[in-house]
Amino acid sequence: DADVRKDVRLPVSGTKNWQLLPQQGTIFSPRHSHATTVYKCPDNPSNQCLWLTGGYSDPHRSFDLRIENENSDVWYSKDAKKWNQAHLDGDFLQGVGNWDAKPGGFTAPWYARYGHSLNALDDEDGDGIADVMVLAGGNSPMPSNDVWLSTDGIRWYFDGYAEWSKRAYHSTAVFGGKLYILGGTPLTNSVWRGSLVKNRTREVGYTVKWTQMKDAPWTQRAGACAIAHSINDKNDGDDASLVNMTDEVMNNTLADTLFILGGLAGYSEDNPDYEGIRTRNDVWKTTDGESWQRVMTDTTMWAGRAFHGCTSWRSIPNSQPKMIIAGGGYMGTDGNREVRSLETYTDTWWSYNGSVWMKINRDEGSIYKDNLYSTNEWTEIMVVEGGRKVYRGKWGFSLEGFVTSQDLNGDGEIITELLPQEQIPALFLIGGKVEGFSMVSDTFVSKPGINCELDGITCGKKGTCGVVGCICNSSNFTGDYCNMDKNKSVNRQTSSATAAATYLAPMISIALLAFW
Repeated sequence: DADVRKDVRLPVSGTKNWQLLPQQGTIFSPRHSHATTVYKCPDNPSNQCLWLTGGYSDPHRSFDLRIENENSDVWYSKDAKKWNQAHLDGDFLQGVGNWDAKPGGFTAPWYARYGHSLNALDDEDGDGIADVMVLAGGNSPMPSNDVWLSTDGIRWYFDGYAEWSKRAYHSTAVFGGKLYILGGTPLTNSVWRGSLVKNRTREVGYTVKWTQMKDAPWTQRAGACAIAHSINDKNDGDDASLVNMTDEVMNNTLADTLFILGGLAGYSEDNPDYEGIRTRNDVWKTTDGESWQRVMTDTTMWAGRAFHGCTSWRSIPNSQPKMIIAGGGYMGTDGNREVRSLETYTDTWWSYNGSVWMKINRDEGSIYKDNLYSTNEWTEIMVVEGGRKVYRGKWGFSLEGFVTSQDLNGDGEIITELLPQEQIPALFLIGGKVEGFSMVSDTFVSKPGINCELDGITCGKKGTCGVVGCICNSSNFTGDYCNMDKNKSVNRQTSSATAAATYLAPMISIALLAFW
């Protein structure tokens, strides 16, 4: 069939953006709408782990033999290759959770759920070290407002019902040392701020105190993305300068701005502002949690979406972090057009400031007769018949910034204690639902192409893709993608090549050209 795309990568790319990680041992079941975060490991609190909780999966029997789609399990991993299922303990309380589950098993004290949130939160000492994980809300199976705390990921303690209304698919971010709860379903534009305070009367040693902020001016929404991010306020345009304030965990810039991006939004039909409920592509920011400003007005950039992944990520230590969004889908009513199920996306975008966005990957075509293509490897689906690949978008996954390891100096070993540069910042795309296919439990890790590719072109065809960014072949070109001619214009981009050279100075030069 001439309309079926052949299993050939377009030559325009030449780099790899993502790699599927091989899984070792038991792994969580395929699911979407789970919640993840980065927090200290239970066996070695000096190390960081990826944590995954809950989510929606195929029907299965719970601990009490009921058939349900929701999950009440907890998993953690040091590398996203080997996942460990936690043996759980804590507050097994009648009326608020799985009180009749056996402590020490794989069932959490909290009800099985999806569309909830999970965040690592520091207390008021401000030392930048997260003291607890906070699990909040979600469908269990109806929207909820219960809050659970854990200091080790093993023991979970009920912190009560929050003052905010029951909700699921809300957006959360830790900003200014506080946990922000934004929107959710039933659709709302409410904003709440949670502070972690010490409480010796609680077995967990902490409690979260909630403060209601002003309702936001953005349309009531759910399935949006929230990002705590640092931008350069003095140059809040299409450039951004390096900043020096960093935290101790991931070398990320301390956030000075809170963003909310997209989501499924609208008003009730009896509201005079009703214009249908559909996914949006607006971006709003605040520096105080109450005064919001819309910052992206160009609707020709990324399309309206919900249930997408997003994060603030520093691809090169000590450089300006980027906001990353990926995937998700469109649905809703817009005039005479009505889409009742998600039409997913296969794209990835980045921005320094939320107003100007760059598309990393190349995609084209449509799913009609399998004529869709994307340079995002997480979109590739192998079809057994004929052994060909098709490309599909994904939603309900989680996107986390973490680290991956690589033998940069070629000695055959990775000794991060002696050579910390061998821990490379990376993005991890975990689980989700593939359009037209099933839920998945796979994990993809970002590769050099995500720093080098711009709409499918690698380093502007004037450089080589190194471990953490483009290395320009000519001294006449600079910028993130070697696309800035020094003789014609002043560079207004933060140069990944400059930061990469500083970061990898102790490494042998050949390692810069390695694809990991």
